[in-house]
Amino acid sequence: MSETLAATTAEPAFHIRFAHTVDRHLVHRAAVAEVFVTDARQIGDSVYLAGAQTPLSHGYYNDHLQQPALTDVLLVLEACRQAAVCAAHTFLDIPMDTSFLVNEVSVQLDHPEALRTGSDPGELQLLTEYPTVRMKADRARKVGVAQELTFNGRPVGLASMQVSALTKTEYAALRTYQRGGVAPSTREVPRPDRSAVLAPEQVGRSSRGNVVLASPAFEDGRLTAQLVPDFDNRSLFDHEYDHFPAMTLLEGARQLGLLAAYWGGRPLNRTHVSGVDAAFLRFAELDAPVVLSAEMPQGGKDTLDIVFEQSGRTVATTSIRLHEEPAGSVAGPAESAA
Repeated sequence: MSETLAATTAEPAFHIRFAHTVDRHLVHRAAVAEVFVTDARQIGDSVYLAGAQTPLSHGYYNDHLQQPALTDVLLVLEACRQAAVCAAHTFLDIPMDTSFLVNEVSVQLDHPEALRTGSDPGELQLLTEYPTVRMKADRARKVGVAQELTFNGRPVGLASMQVSALTKTEYAALRTYQRGGVAPSTREVPRPDRSAVLAPEQVGRSSRGNVVLASPAFEDGRLTAQLVPDFDNRSLFDHEYDHFPAMTLLEGARQLGLLAAYWGGRPLNRTHVSGVDAAFLRFAELDAPVVLSAEMPQGGKDTLDIVFEQSGRTVATTSIRLHEEPAGSVAGPAESAA
């Protein structure tokens, strides 16, 4: 091929492809069906652009009763996580045997109306930077991520993360030290008792398998519920874990927020979660109850501060933002990218 022809047929430097997903190992996933990132490219000095395709009929991310249907905020966050991990391995040369521990995460969708689902899968572009990469012994140890999000060509919000990076050996040693023994995995611990799980419609779901909360109670102005996810839900537990992963805790937070909206008389069929800020303080163990609690929002307040407690300790804190679509909204197709 001549240099002239090669230059003519080469893709533009910033052209992001949505034809197929990346290698599942690059985003730490066992199932190809749980991979959403389709491409990642370096477009400047320490600046990277990734693409992710959002599905229309996913058994977890599209299982919502709200109308009009919006792209799931946790799907957007999962795409952010995958894009950050993919670029870290591909461009920052962080080894594939690295375990990333999420310390803090934030996603704020300031234009949720732009996230309406249509007749075609959505195209999410994630402009990703790493403002903090702290090294020790030639390995990344602390990584900060900042992302600007565009959906079908329209800016929709921002995301950020703070993560720790450990080798597999270091991770195993840390878990053993903290527990005083080996942590059991999702294949070894007894399944959570889901006999008192919430009715799906109380948290905006249709499938019982996607409900993660049980035994709700309201006392002294606080709403509480227990975290009891289904270990067979492969969107929440894509592979074997020795703790409740961050995304499972965030699903619990989302559902407690929607339950509060439901009990508070808000129209759950039009109420979405459009923002999440979370700090993960310690591992949420699989073999002890995790209880979520929050003050019921008053006076139309749109934010809910949630505390996760286990064995008398706070393991995580989350603030979620509720967004109510206007009455009479018609679910129209999202703008299609050319």
